[in-house]
Amino acid sequence: MKIYRGAAAAARHYVEADRSRADDYYLAEGSGVAMHFAATPNSVEPRADMDGETYERWVAGYDVGFDKLDQRMPPKGRLRKDDKGVRFVEVTVNGPKTWSLAAALHPEIAEAYDAAQMAAAEEIIGWLASHATTRVGPRGNQVQIPVEQIEAAVVRHFTSRAGDPHRHLHLQINARVLVSTGSTTGSVWRGLHTVGVRDSLEAINGIGHAAVMTNPGFREALARRGFMLDADTGEVVELAPYTGAFSARAKQIEANVDTYEAEWRSEHPGEEPGPALRQAWDRRAWADARPDKVVPTNGEELRHRWMEELHELGYVSPAPGAPLPVLRTGAVDRDGVVELALVRLGSRRSAWNAADARGEVERIIASGGGVVDRAVRRELAEDLTARVVAASRPLLPRSDVPEHVRSFTSVDVLAVEHEIVDRLATRAQAKTITVIEGAAGAGKTARLAETRERAIAAGRRMVVVTPTLKAAQVAEGAIGAASYSAAWLLHQHGFRWDEDGRWSRGDSVPDVSARLRRGDLLVVDEAGMVDQDTARALLRLADETKALVILVGDRHQLPAVGRGGVLDLAIRYAPDRVQQLDGVRRFKDLRYAELSVRMRTGTAPGEVFDELLARGEIVIHASDVERTRRLAAEASVGKLVVADTREQVGRVNAFAHRIRKATGEADEQVLTAAGERLGVGDTIATRRNDRDAGVANRELWTVVSCDRGALTVRGEAGTRVLPPDYVRRDVELAYATTAYGAQGATVTESHVLVGEHTGAASAYVVMTRGRERNVAHLVAESVEDARKQWCDVFGRDRADLGPAHAREAAVEAIERYGPKARRHRPVPSLPPEFDHRRPAPSSSGPGIGF
Repeated sequence: MKIYRGAAAAARHYVEADRSRADDYYLAEGSGVAMHFAATPNSVEPRADMDGETYERWVAGYDVGFDKLDQRMPPKGRLRKDDKGVRFVEVTVNGPKTWSLAAALHPEIAEAYDAAQMAAAEEIIGWLASHATTRVGPRGNQVQIPVEQIEAAVVRHFTSRAGDPHRHLHLQINARVLVSTGSTTGSVWRGLHTVGVRDSLEAINGIGHAAVMTNPGFREALARRGFMLDADTGEVVELAPYTGAFSARAKQIEANVDTYEAEWRSEHPGEEPGPALRQAWDRRAWADARPDKVVPTNGEELRHRWMEELHELGYVSPAPGAPLPVLRTGAVDRDGVVELALVRLGSRRSAWNAADARGEVERIIASGGGVVDRAVRRELAEDLTARVVAASRPLLPRSDVPEHVRSFTSVDVLAVEHEIVDRLATRAQAKTITVIEGAAGAGKTARLAETRERAIAAGRRMVVVTPTLKAAQVAEGAIGAASYSAAWLLHQHGFRWDEDGRWSRGDSVPDVSARLRRGDLLVVDEAGMVDQDTARALLRLADETKALVILVGDRHQLPAVGRGGVLDLAIRYAPDRVQQLDGVRRFKDLRYAELSVRMRTGTAPGEVFDELLARGEIVIHASDVERTRRLAAEASVGKLVVADTREQVGRVNAFAHRIRKATGEADEQVLTAAGERLGVGDTIATRRNDRDAGVANRELWTVVSCDRGALTVRGEAGTRVLPPDYVRRDVELAYATTAYGAQGATVTESHVLVGEHTGAASAYVVMTRGRERNVAHLVAESVEDARKQWCDVFGRDRADLGPAHAREAAVEAIERYGPKARRHRPVPSLPPEFDHRRPAPSSSGPGIGF
């Protein structure tokens, strides 16, 4: 989802440029830039298509339903004229690349796919019209009310920016919405509450996915040509083996274009490339990536090129398939769907809203594999969503909670946190738990090494568990104690969990190395990253074996993926068992150590920015391509580079690989399923734990040789041979990484991409990896803009710290965005499971418990 702020003309250029020039050949002259829809909670009505000029006016907030020849396009209320005003919210309606490949092969599939995408877009527009809100009232006392009408633009594209098959729709919801005043003045234009739309993304994604997956016309067109969809991924099974080659070509073309743009910008500082220049780059990039092919001159020729490439890769058309099953709503186990939806929701987060429930329900319906009429599916999804919400537990005993606020949880989620609290409080009283917290570089690892020596002297064994196998390997090398991933230790003791998040316990005979005895020290390193389900199991195991527990971590570093907050709970319910490590030892520059502490707490971020800028540790770039190129150059010589998203990491990796290939330091011998080309000399990461191969997820390696798809790699753990199947599916370039891949690392110098997706915890973590230097890279128009971005980063806290914290966050959201306009409804009572009163903590001094 994107929230577009800026000039209307730039938006027009954006929708016209976000595909290859080949798309021009699909569009008839005068057919318009965008389709136009108006929607109420009861209907979605198409309006006249918009040409470029009309689309610009629509984006700017004018009512384009009036006759533009009479110049009577009135503004929709009071409009912001500056370039920072919100213009629209956009989502993309698309699907796996194999759907577009199937459409390229067969015109009847293309026609059915286009129709299914449009049906999905209209359904999303209708859902948003029924759930969007605006805010009214004086500042500080606003309430949220439903909208009466929204307007949407839909822009159809057939190709990707790289000229590969990629049929997709840009669906844009205008920021100006019509609302009823409830008075004689009638309806007025107001601003869309964009936060509410953003927090509805799960429903939008689920509806779009299910609408296409279950579309009878699309599925039957696929089946007639012998294509079947994987129920879980949605991929066309028969075409999935060929997407890697197409993705590789697309990545190469995109990297070519980025290279041309970066070179041009370095020669033309302060200027912006125009449409004609970008078109020339597209043609040049295509020619450079396909030197043996002629650049297509029309869409039909392009389609034939795709078909040729598929057949060159060995594709053979399958035989016609069997008829598809029809989803019978009467046969759906509705109670079973509700139970599954609650399990899946609770496995990922502590609290949810009705939109999250709708998204999960839609995904469950889509995974059934059957086809169903759109109206029937919508009615089924609405009924199941209502059941999921009714089966959830409210976190707040009030009736004015806006729909987008995540204020529901489940009995199971509450039970897990309460069991953790009980076990922590009991251990605090018994003095069998110790919490060690310290800033990055404060010496937590050194403290554990000392603790191990004391444990050995006392005749005790120390076992260290970490959230990941890679972290366990690092810990074992640094501490000297036996170290395992938490998942492995729990699995040895009979704990099991399925792909949906259900936990169970069975009989087991643990390996000798996994057995715990009374008095052993069970150390949970990076405890702030441990999720609540894992923490509950570890505490159960420690209680059963009478082991002592030490939790080590930092609440200001990266949280768990999913329901976390374990370290916060431990410090809250065992405050007298906490050891705070003062001081920071990692950095050679003592002044930077002080700055790192201020980043940890978020104190005066503007002043920290000013000092970092003066030190040369803030770099401001004019464009994203220039920043990516600079980061790739740093990564190509072995410096740690960290970005927020997988997409950003991928672009840096592609650039860095090209740099090393150009200098002869790397070659290309392997093509992965994700479309990456890599070879000898490349830095790679293994992305799946494999004990047979002796590798861990996120472990880094250098490729030293390649033999028929198998790679011999060398890393800190030694030399390994990765078989071809593992290489194709579970290996990726690793010149850059995300913050989660960087936590725990200590290097000489790090470089960090800071942007709209960066949160306070990730910024702090990645700016504390380098002993000698840590550099933040921002794209900004000015120093003032960069400073504001930096301050915004340290105001973002996206951590899920459990249902108690979720309740506080819901209250804060209502106070910030306003409550729902009150209606006469019964007020639900607060669940009794939410009572967090527990025995008073111990008053004993801190210690390691033996």
